Amino acid sequence: MTGGRRRDERGAVAVFLAVTVSLLVIVGAFAVDLGMQRVVRRDMQALADVVALDLARELDGRTHSALAPETLLSDPDSALSQSLGRNSTTLGDNLTVTVAWGTWDGSVFDASADPPTAVRVMASADVGFAFTNGRGGATRTAYAESSTTACHKLGSVAVAMQSGDSALLAPLNDLLGLNLSLLSYQNLAGVGVSVADLVATGRVGTATSLLTTTTSFADLLSATAAALNSEKPSGYAAALSALDALVEIQGTVPAVALGQILNMGQTDSAALETDLNVLDLLAGAIQVANGAHAVAIPMLQTGVPGLGNQFTGELYIQEPAKLGCGAPNSEQARASTSQLVGDVGLDFVNLPTVQLKNELDLGLVKGTLQTAKATGTLSVNLGLAQSQLIDPPDVHCGEGTVADPHTMAVSISSGLTTYALSTQVTLSGSIKVGLLGVDVDAVVDVSLSSPPTGAPSTVTLSIPPNDTTPVETGSPVAPLSNLTASISTITAKESLTGLPLSLSNLTAVTNAILNALLTGDQSFANKALAPLAANIDSMLVGPLAELLGIRIGGADAFAVSTACNVPHLRG
Repeated sequence: MTGGRRRDERGAVAVFLAVTVSLLVIVGAFAVDLGMQRVVRRDMQALADVVALDLARELDGRTHSALAPETLLSDPDSALSQSLGRNSTTLGDNLTVTVAWGTWDGSVFDASADPPTAVRVMASADVGFAFTNGRGGATRTAYAESSTTACHKLGSVAVAMQSGDSALLAPLNDLLGLNLSLLSYQNLAGVGVSVADLVATGRVGTATSLLTTTTSFADLLSATAAALNSEKPSGYAAALSALDALVEIQGTVPAVALGQILNMGQTDSAALETDLNVLDLLAGAIQVANGAHAVAIPMLQTGVPGLGNQFTGELYIQEPAKLGCGAPNSEQARASTSQLVGDVGLDFVNLPTVQLKNELDLGLVKGTLQTAKATGTLSVNLGLAQSQLIDPPDVHCGEGTVADPHTMAVSISSGLTTYALSTQVTLSGSIKVGLLGVDVDAVVDVSLSSPPTGAPSTVTLSIPPNDTTPVETGSPVAPLSNLTASISTITAKESLTGLPLSLSNLTAVTNAILNALLTGDQSFANKALAPLAANIDSMLVGPLAELLGIRIGGADAFAVSTACNVPHLRG
């Protein structure tokens, strides 16, 4: 009995083993079939993606009929045949690739739109089953568009430095907080580094973090040096040496956000690869990190009678040069110039008396008014010019030669721009209107301002020559020349012919006061305001506007780069 049970058990093991092996074979065959189909699906998606990217390069404004030859498989030179020839190592049989031209709105592909701006590629293949008879197929779809990117900038301090004007060194040294020689400026200004170069060093994070969050200035300097070393170690020795001067202040500069000076898309590969002027990049980073930079006020009181020595308030250089990179009419392809903003308070002392002599409809007005006090405010808000890459005309990617340059169109307009010197003069005293005497207190507002801003303008930038030589738009900041005056308040202790003393019924009095303040060699306007305005124009605002490239209604515009028909997957 015992031996019989053992023989039965041995037979059971054999049966179990046979069943198990059969199941393993079936499961293995099933797994192979699933794996093969998964590989086919993966390969079809990869093929659809790469063909869509290749065909998107053909989207240059042509119509459906004009693009049709690019999808002919019978033509070995068509864009589709060339792309499939480069990407033929896919798993599966019965490969089919279909192409449709159209537009993509982010969710829907419209094959009827003409001319097309997008392409749809569907790739299909099948594979035989090992587990059972039949075949399994896979179809994958990809959508792609092409875009054109161009970069431009406004108000470059680096190019100003390349002019060799050593007079510009002092303001820039004050701005940077160190002492660079002219040679050092030129060494840095002549070198370029891209955001992609900085990211590749591994010292500043990703492109997204570099453009949207803060980075320590020390890391930025380190990444810049590493990027220059990795490209041409021997060619950038002078620039690397110049960077040492900036290392001296790296511990005093707060973290910087490059997105405040570089206006570009975080996924725009063409923009991220664009070489940026190292001096522009680092000087702009210091400005952004430190915030507004106060401008020293010179001896504006020179030659101005009665102007006090103490000024209140400050003028500031508020923004660095800006770079705009992106597709025409996009937010990324916009740039703004540097700004000079602020208010400065002024006090006039020991002003002379005002003699009134005026004969109008109400009779002779005469008398003497004492100038109790006069205060003023210089208000400056310059450089709010904005540029925008536009189309039409389309960005043109040429050979980069004089005969066939890269070109782009940029619209430049000025925003709110004010430049004015406002004063308030307080007067009091006794005057006569005809035979009637009256005691008068008055406050007169007298202002000098620059002319209004100009109209927007559109310029064409070319590479060459506008990569180094700017297109200058608008006009220089105009001097303080528009004179206006009005009496803001006037009071009297008596009345004239029973009527209250007011601006509406005392034309003779108000005009006499304004005439005395504005005309004549010894008037307040000509003796105090005119020389003060001349000093402000020649010693302060004029030089700073020139340094920063500020113009009314425009600015200095530079072309940086163009990239045409750059393909992008969508969907």
